[in-house]
Amino acid sequence: MCYTRNCLQKGRRLIMIQEDRKFWKLLLFTIPTLGIYSIYFWFRFTQDLNEMNREEKKLKNYILVLFLSIITLGIYRWVWFFYVVDRIQVTGEELGVKINPGPSITLIWKLFGSFILIGPFVANYVTIRNMNKVARQYNKYFKKKTKVIAQ
Repeated sequence: MCYTRNCLQKGRRLIMIQEDRKFWKLLLFTIPTLGIYSIYFWFRFTQDLNEMNREEKKLKNYILVLFLSIITLGIYRWVWFFYVVDRIQVTGEELGVKINPGPSITLIWKLFGSFILIGPFVANYVTIRNMNKVARQYNKYFKKKTKVIAQ
């Protein structure tokens, strides 16, 4: 990962990551916009996660995930979600943040919790909460170590 001043020397801009995502906001705005806000939310979520993992394997763009999910009858979205939670956990470990629960438990909530209707909500809530913790630590690290360039 690129956690040094070398990012600036390589001509890369350091961008502060949004650390105040709210699950209730996702839920509240997705319903009246017929899912459009959800697409925007996960698109930005993936962009921020890729920004924190500049030199690691990048996650696929969420728009591409939607198209692949249509082709695979929704299976690809579950796989993508597992990779998102895994990438959050790996990034958290590198920044010294403990992430609970891990990708397997979150995916189990997403899949099998669907039968009791609350599971996907729990999985999304936990994922957003963990991303906020990692983003907070990421931003704190860069505020201490580097001079952030304004956008």
